[in-house]
Amino acid sequence: MMTLSRNRTALQWTLGTLAVIPMASAVGEILHGPRGVPGGSPDVAPTVDSSLRYANVFKFASGVTVLRELRRIERSSATSFALSTIAVGGLARIVAWRQSGRPHPVIVGAIALETIGAPLLLTWQRRI
Repeated sequence: MMTLSRNRTALQWTLGTLAVIPMASAVGEILHGPRGVPGGSPDVAPTVDSSLRYANVFKFASGVTVLRELRRIERSSATSFALSTIAVGGLARIVAWRQSGRPHPVIVGAIALETIGAPLLLTWQRRI
């Protein structure tokens, strides 16, 4: 059985590693717009392009928030909020999937991380 200190360190490394994923994705989508999305297309309305880039600033910020809170992970309400928001975002993607069709396989993987992984990480955080 893992000690509390080792369990905390493992959670810090896991969250730190996973925080980089939305940050990298967000940078690509901010810089390249719809072409930065896996399976993306430049054939979207300017309003959709603008909204995509704007929303990705928040995706980037969620990663920064998690990284910033790693030192006090066991009592970080900001991390709890970020993980909860990520999980709800995954549910929003499921709505899009149902309404618009199956997304690119990378996005399907993101949905799994968001709807299953984020709640598991939140549970892990609360146990520490």
